[in-house]
Amino acid sequence: MTIMPSFKFMILLFLAMAFFGHSMAAHYQVGDAAGWTGAGTVDYAFWAFGHHFRVGDYLDFKYNPQFHNVMEVSKEDFESCNSSSPILTYTTGHDSVELTSGGHHYFICGTPGHCKAAGQKVDIFVLGGNSGGPGDGSPSISPPNDDGDNDSPSISPPNDNSASLMARPNFISLKWLYLIANIFLVHGLL
Repeated sequence: MTIMPSFKFMILLFLAMAFFGHSMAAHYQVGDAAGWTGAGTVDYAFWAFGHHFRVGDYLDFKYNPQFHNVMEVSKEDFESCNSSSPILTYTTGHDSVELTSGGHHYFICGTPGHCKAAGQKVDIFVLGGNSGGPGDGSPSISPPNDDGDNDSPSISPPNDNSASLMARPNFISLKWLYLIANIFLVHGLL
């Protein structure tokens, strides 16, 4: 009879760990050690290309607020470095911005000259909830053509955002799952 309360506890513990394992967010310091700077020393497009952002992750902008700010802007304002109508503005010098939706998020520095002349802007592509479907960076396979030249299907490369779109496995959840399964086995519950 005493095994039932511990079994129920283990099930609740397992569910809690599975939930928290999937909800753990990553924090990315924009520009890495250089931070958010207008010195022209960081290629923010290259920086963003090297990371895989997901909904729930955070962008950490570190900068001197006397000289910089962070503005989330539309695609058009990003491309023209227009800071007159930002979606959101951050000014503390240590801003943590949660990525709450999939798709592109555009950020610029609103200080005159920093976006255009120094390249202080970044386009962040956030992988949404689904992976493995069309438009998510997966290669697409089409049936063989009927011209007789090629009997094998053709494989198209992923779209140009594929490096930012690849899903990352959640190893923390797998470790917890392994631990819980072992506990169940040791106690003869499985």
